[in-house]
Amino acid sequence: MNGPGIDVAEKGPFLVKGSVLYTDAEGNEIVTEKDAVALCRCGASKNKPFCDGTHSDIGFTGEKVRTETYPTQEFEGDELTVVDNIGVCCHAGACVTGVPDVVFEWDGDERISVPEADDIEKIIDVIRQCPSGSLVYKLNGELQDEYFSDPEIFVSEDGPLHVRGGIMFNDKDQPVTISHYTFAAAERPRISRFAMARTGRRGLKGRG
Repeated sequence: MNGPGIDVAEKGPFLVKGSVLYTDAEGNEIVTEKDAVALCRCGASKNKPFCDGTHSDIGFTGEKVRTETYPTQEFEGDELTVVDNIGVCCHAGACVTGVPDVVFEWDGDERISVPEADDIEKIIDVIRQCPSGSLVYKLNGELQDEYFSDPEIFVSEDGPLHVRGGIMFNDKDQPVTISHYTFAAAERPRISRFAMARTGRRGLKGRG
């Protein structure tokens, strides 16, 4: 494997292998002594974000309780295309406060995006604040999704883990973009392994 990656242990934690910078909500480095780190997936560890083995005690299975899926949709404008997958949204809230007229319009009972509804540079700036990759964008048909150059896992105070810098996810479930995505520990996993509405709150604290 070239570069760091994340494996998913059956009935167990996320296993991060390779050189990765871990940071907390204030931007401080979380020092780890190993190149292989187990991150909590069951939600019950007393040493979050790290696994402490509690998953074995509580009978964690990792089984999903919801099976619906959400397709990635593209909303094309003259220059800018908004790429949207609500299924991996972690409710960070930047889009809600930044460009609501762009990403929260309705066509009947279907939510759509309208790329021409605001200034293009403002839209791009807001989309780049989306930590989960639920929103990305294309310029003149070319995907623009590489925002981070160094592998990092940022531990937000009130929300999911933010994975940045092209850390591969070695599983049949794949994020929208490898450049940046989020996932959260949860005792009852939902649609995918990625954080989507799991936190149930907006305005997550930290640098994300």
